[in-house]
Order: sequence, then C-alpha cells, then structure tokens
Amino acid sequence: MSNRMLTLMMGFVAFLIIAVGVVFVIALAGGGGGDDDGGTPADSNSTPKASTSGKICDSKALIIPGDDPSSVLDPIQVGDVSTSEYVVEIFGGLVTLDPDLKVQPDIAKEWSVSNGGKTYTFKLRDNVVFHNSQRVTAEDFKYSIERAADPTNASPTVVAYLGNIVGVKDRFTNKASSVSGVKVIDETTVQIDLIEPSDFFLSELTYPVAFVVDKKTVEKSRDWTQHPNGTGPFKLAEFKPAEKIRLVKNDRYHLGAPKIDEVDFELAGGSILTRYENNEIHIGGFPVTQLDEVKAGNSPLSKDYREVPEMATYYFTMNPQKEPFDDPKVRQAFAMTIDRENINTVLFYNAFRVADGFLPPEMPGYTESIHSYPYDPQKAKQLIQDSKYAGKLPRITLSYGGGGAAPPDLLTAIQKGWQDTLGADVQLQAVDVSAFLREQRKGQFQMLSDGWSADYPDPEDFLGKLFASDSPLNYVKYKNDEVDKLLQQAKVDQDRTKRFQLYAQAEQKILDDATVIPLFWPVSHQLVKSCVKNLPAASMTIPKYRYVEIKGD
Repeated sequence: MSNRMLTLMMGFVAFLIIAVGVVFVIALAGGGGGDDDGGTPADSNSTPKASTSGKICDSKALIIPGDDPSSVLDPIQVGDVSTSEYVVEIFGGLVTLDPDLKVQPDIAKEWSVSNGGKTYTFKLRDNVVFHNSQRVTAEDFKYSIERAADPTNASPTVVAYLGNIVGVKDRFTNKASSVSGVKVIDETTVQIDLIEPSDFFLSELTYPVAFVVDKKTVEKSRDWTQHPNGTGPFKLAEFKPAEKIRLVKNDRYHLGAPKIDEVDFELAGGSILTRYENNEIHIGGFPVTQLDEVKAGNSPLSKDYREVPEMATYYFTMNPQKEPFDDPKVRQAFAMTIDRENINTVLFYNAFRVADGFLPPEMPGYTESIHSYPYDPQKAKQLIQDSKYAGKLPRITLSYGGGGAAPPDLLTAIQKGWQDTLGADVQLQAVDVSAFLREQRKGQFQMLSDGWSADYPDPEDFLGKLFASDSPLNYVKYKNDEVDKLLQQAKVDQDRTKRFQLYAQAEQKILDDATVIPLFWPVSHQLVKSCVKNLPAASMTIPKYRYVEIKGD
C-alpha cells in the first residue's frame, strides 16, 4: 500500500502459492494474499469438481480468503496491501476511488480549487457519522492530518503522500507545532493549501494516511485499533489473528449501506480450491497447472473463472549503496541473467505477464517502447569481467518476506542462474513480513525481492514515490539528477499528456541505471461463485465490498 509493498510473490504466499511442488493460482479479492502453506493442496492431476453454490449463496455474508494485516489497523501506519484491504473498508476520507478508479466525493460532497491550483476548499456532507454515530466535522480532518504529521506517531507514509501540504514536512521534522496548511473554515468546510500545484493531489487523498479518525477513540485507549471507529461502509466486528477478520455493514454509511451483511476473511489457510469446491468460500483459486484448461473453457471450474490484471509490479531491488551493487556493471549483469520469459512459461505456466518496464500496462501513461535489460548471459559475464569486482564478487544476501520454510522455486531458480553464469554466491534470507517492511524502510539490505501495487492510477505513484531522490520511499537513496529533473517537471505540470511523456523519459533512465530488475506484472486468476454479483474487477485495492450482492441461483 501507498507504499503498499506487495509482500506477494518473491518470498511468501499470495497470488501464487508453491506448496509441495504445486503452484497454486490464488483468487484474491483485491490484491491481498491467501495462504495455502500448511494445507493440503489439491492433486494437480485430479479432475476438478463442478462448483455448486449450495447454502453458501443463501447467506448475505461474503466469505473469502484473506491475509493477516502486516501492521495495526491505523490509517497512518498502512504500508502494505494486506492491511489496506481492511483499512479502506473501515475508514474513509474526503475523496475515494470508484470501481473505474476515478476520484469521487466521499465525506466531502464538493470542492473548489483556487490560488493557481494551490488551494483546495472542501465542503463536507452533513450526514456523515463515525461508526459510533458521532458526527464528522472539519475539526476531525484537521486533527487527523495533524496526527499523521506528528513525528511521535512515526507514520511511514505521511510525507510521501501528504508532503505537498504546507506545513506537513515542517511538523514531521519538529520544525513546527502544527500543520499550517490545513485550516478549518467552519464546521463543514476545510481548506488545504499546497506548496505547489498538483495534478494528482486528489488521488493522493484517497490513500489511507489521509483518512479521518475519531480523536476521542484514538486518545481513549492505546489499543483503539482493535476496535476502530471509522466512517467506512463496514465496521470491524471480529479479529482473531491467523483465523478470521469479520466486517459487518455500516447501516448509516453516507454513500449507501452495503448490500451484504458482512465480509468474512478466512485467514487460517488450508486448500483454497478444496474449500471453494466444498462451498466454504465464495472466491477461490486452483492449481496453475490447470490454468490453460480453465481459461479454454474445458474445466468444470471455467464457468466461475475471471481474470483480473493487477496494476502492480514484481521486481528485485539492488542497493547501489552496498557492494557490489555500487558498480552499475554488476547491476546490469544481474539483470541480464534472468530469463523471465522462460520462468513464466516453465514455472508459472504463463500465469503472469513478463514485465519489460516498471509501469504496468494498466497504468495511465504506460509506454510500450520502454524496455529493461534483455536476457543475455554472455554479455552479463563480460560485464562482470569489466567491473571492479571481476574475480572477487562478495557474498550477496537476497532478502525476501516469508517464514522459515524453504525458499520458493522462483528464487532458487534465479539464484542458480546467477551462480552458474556470474559465479555469484547469493544467499536467500527469509524475513518475517513485518520485519521485512522495517528492513526495507531502513535501506540496509543488499538486495530485496520487492513489489509495488498502485495506490492511485498515476505514474507518479510508481516513479516519483520510489525513485525521486527526495522521496522518503526511496529507501536505497537512488539518485540521478536527470531523473530528478524529469520527475519534478512531471510532478508540477498540469498538462497530463506532457506529464506522461516526462514520466516515460524518467522511467527509461531509471531502468538503464538498473537499481531495479522488473520481473512480472501479476494477474489475479479468480474463481467466483455465480451468486456473487457486482464484485468490482479493480486492478488495485479500493473499497469495493459495498457494491457486492449475493443472489441465490
């Protein structure tokens, strides 16, 4: 999230699960992960059973696989997909993204822009209440942004997403006692002043760090996130770590009460396909070995299948501040030793799309001509010989999110390629998901198995957030003066076509510098019961369950 780090593929379970040698395609309702580790995977050679809905479609409770949150359910702490999946349903902000990923009014019913694009004035709806029925006012938004910027709360995302608001950076660095750019005009009007005009500011406000929280709830108890008091379409009713998260509908939701009574996220693992076939869950997945059959319509599961390309990228990050990746020739060599096409075909049965660039195809501004380094092992060998580490490559640690189980097949295959082609000794280090995110923020790693999922549909969310030298999410301190200049021009220009052209130039230079190796653009291959209606096929995490209906066949 967001920085929404996709702890998704390279080290632990999510879209694809590798268990007992079987790769599973997991149906995720919006980018999070379902965990089959420890369960018994379906026999990849067995014939799938035809899916019948049974009593599961007689209920108004949507039951789906889910992930344990990687952080507390506090909007200012969200930095990953699995946590944001819940936070966007429980909380809300001034604006939101609809299923078509367009910015729409949420708690604000309207707004105006003045002062050359640097002042936004929001008028709040008068019927918005927190889950405890307390009315939401402009003071609540002032408090929420002040709280996010308060350095004692150590929000990992506030500067990245709200840093263009006058005073946020000064408050976060303790140079000011308040955020001067957020002003309460009256009970239903809040004004936000920006440092510079921004074509994507409203989109940034859809990120959780900008959501409103209730001051009384937050300050009453240190464990308030176990009983959050939001404004979203659903309330947290039950949270049993590693077992279940249950959200129940908010009947007083200002944009219309959800059509289902609750959403039950099952966190306990087990075979997702078996549970789907047994009518224990509404959304499921299947062994990737059956993907061609399912897509071709030759499986009993085919009628329930849908494909949702994700606005996300899987990649490796090489830290240019650490040996041997301080030498660009070494980084280029590592990039040119990965045969992504062959890996996708042989290991993943073409479940992914090979990423030749960093921006996914669903992203506005995507440019097909952008390219990363091609697979060329002979040239890679020569680059190592030409580098300052010729004959003396140090041991390299590749960190990935996960538990203590054996590393996934993808990483071991790439590890072997680096050893055979470059003579590189790469050690694979599994790190607990929460610790992984902390290590990432510190920027102390040599190499990371990484991922990024869109927070909003604008190239800035990928390129500016991760590669601008002044971005707090640029964990490896990547710096290229030409890239910075292009990103700054694109950031402030109000001509969207020109902005996208500038981002394309920056993206190519970033790929040429090879601090990242794009690998795959993910695809969610889902099984959805026929009684589940109107489930948005969004390519990123948005509040979506209020649209869903369950209608018996």
